[in-house]
Amino acid sequence: MEPIGLNEKMIEVRALADAKGFSSDPARIWEMLALIHTEVSEATDAYKKGQSHEVVGEELIDTIIRILHLLSALDQDAEALFRRVMDRNWERPHKYNTVRGG
Repeated sequence: MEPIGLNEKMIEVRALADAKGFSSDPARIWEMLALIHTEVSEATDAYKKGQSHEVVGEELIDTIIRILHLLSALDQDAEALFRRVMDRNWERPHKYNTVRGG
């Protein structure tokens, strides 16, 4: 795994999580998924309450941090995953798999 882009950030997130005592044990994967959902909910709530876009953005960054922590716990190459999924998405037709918006 080359430490560039997302992988570099994932390494930093993992170092912080480890330093602050937040386990990356595979037994916590269900909890880590729930925490990602919590951060998205906090961003939604901030937006609903009319808080600034910066506050909403901070909650979204918290979501990204949680996702990177989980990817590190799963021993994944975030950069390769991102590239593979983006390449696949670029190949899809306009508004793929939608009937009512998207």
